[in-house]
Amino acid sequence: MTAPLWNLEGVCLNPGRLREVALSIKLGITAVMGCSGAGKTSLLNLLVEYERPHSGRISKEIGESKGVPLFWVPPQEGLWPHLTVREHLRAVGIGTNAEVDFLLRKFDLEGLVEALPGRLSQGEQSRLAVVRAIGSGARVLVMDEPFQGIDDVAARRYWKVLSEHCAANGVSLVFASHDPEVVIREAGEVICLARGEVVYAGSVRELYESPASVELARFLGPVNAIIEAESEAWLGRRQERDLFVRPEGLAVEAQEEGACEVEEVRFGGSIEEVLLRSAKGNITGTFYHRPPGPRLSRGMTVTIRLLLMWMVWVFVSGCEQEDGASLKVKENRAWNLTPVKGYLPAPRGTHVASSDELYVLDNAGRVLVYDANRKLNRHWFMPEYEIGKPERLLLLKDGRVAVADTHYGQVMFFDQQGKVLGTIGKIGREDGEFVYPVALAEDEEGNLFVCEYGGNDRVQKFDAQGNFLMKFGKSGVEDGEFQRPSGIVWREGRLYIADAFNNRIQIFDSSGEYVGILGGTEAADLYYPYDIASGPEGDFYIVEYGAGRVTRLSAEGKLVGRYGKSGKGEGEFVTPWGLSVDGRGRIYVTDTGNRRMVELTQ
Repeated sequence: MTAPLWNLEGVCLNPGRLREVALSIKLGITAVMGCSGAGKTSLLNLLVEYERPHSGRISKEIGESKGVPLFWVPPQEGLWPHLTVREHLRAVGIGTNAEVDFLLRKFDLEGLVEALPGRLSQGEQSRLAVVRAIGSGARVLVMDEPFQGIDDVAARRYWKVLSEHCAANGVSLVFASHDPEVVIREAGEVICLARGEVVYAGSVRELYESPASVELARFLGPVNAIIEAESEAWLGRRQERDLFVRPEGLAVEAQEEGACEVEEVRFGGSIEEVLLRSAKGNITGTFYHRPPGPRLSRGMTVTIRLLLMWMVWVFVSGCEQEDGASLKVKENRAWNLTPVKGYLPAPRGTHVASSDELYVLDNAGRVLVYDANRKLNRHWFMPEYEIGKPERLLLLKDGRVAVADTHYGQVMFFDQQGKVLGTIGKIGREDGEFVYPVALAEDEEGNLFVCEYGGNDRVQKFDAQGNFLMKFGKSGVEDGEFQRPSGIVWREGRLYIADAFNNRIQIFDSSGEYVGILGGTEAADLYYPYDIASGPEGDFYIVEYGAGRVTRLSAEGKLVGRYGKSGKGEGEFVTPWGLSVDGRGRIYVTDTGNRRMVELTQ
């Protein structure tokens, strides 16, 4: 394992600027975030030894380099007032005028080579400070809010040059920023500060996708808060807990019979801020979404829909007890998936074959196959996955592997080595087309049932050759309607469908006729049931995304037991997406928020 660049143990900087800071800063690109006065500059000052801590210990392992090992860009750029632009670069060791000119062109400073810093604008000074740091040849760069005073379009271009330099030369960068978009785009790790304390240190992606609290979530941009008491007014159905949603996880759509009215719209580029008034309860609220089409305007009637479950969080107290009888588990075994380019992927879907091989689908766009001892045997990538990753897979009776390629509007078929055998569907709302296909089931005749969401919440049926046969269901809260049908299983001539946002398991016959709710009027309480599997004893197993647990129900829908709660420890889950059950009753859970697979032996 590579040693970290810095280790900080119990570091304090008085008076109250930093409090008991304990963290490690790795190789790569790390951002430091926080509001004004949170301690960003204080932390960077300690890293470069401009200041010393009043207590605690800091150790560093920066290593050797051709030039200086570390170069610092301080808050006010730290330029030398008596040197010209060209002389700044020659002073840090750039040998030839050609090399100087090359770097200056990259940052649009070629026409200012003889200018002194006092004649430069703030943006030009900011660029010169970065160019000087790059030219130093340092192995580690520390920058306090680089590219200040520069418009977003130009700043993106300069950031690209800086990040390419770091990647090509093995340079690590630690930078302070208050801009979530810059941090998300440029950094792999992030340190979040509040009132001089480290409140988060870890992966940018994990903080964006699986934050531990709404306060942490807001470090990386706006979050919609839908509190339990107002959920029926906004979503049309009462939720059991408060929900928090990223802008891309929520849609505000014009609809003639919508229950909300637009009072104000503020367009901010990729994110639109909308002030709404709900007819139910006469309440107002501000929502952030990424508009897919024409802008909304004052007076429009609209509806709010939740889109991406992985962008919806329910923050539950770690001491909250699970409801009902306990599901007895003899052994809990967890493992992480193999990294991809330094990133630890999270599992989404899983299926266990009769051969005891375990198939896992992850958010890196891979299908991974584990042997009976749960050693990785083989894997393959989806042919395309840049715009979004698939969510479910199923091993069919004829040996093909079917994958719901969610964001490409299709179902793909592979052999068991990953060779593409064919597809069905395309993006659309007609018969045989999909908006977001998400879950799969197969009957005894080889017919395939595909669940779909995205305003087109329904189930379609295809024969073994991929021909469209029928469809049933629509978006809604009534019997036979769905709000995100995210899991499906076929058993004894019936379909059991996890209707996630409606918190129920609906039953249909093979023709798509509605039969009822699993458990009927005494159905067990479920909180975002996100997948369902059938066990060898005839019971059903359900993973609850909102409650962070596995629930076992009898064939009639009576509660047998529950296991787990929301959290990061053993026996805890964070936003689990899927599960499967093998012939011996072992349960496999994709503990998505914790980025691990979990095997439970009953």
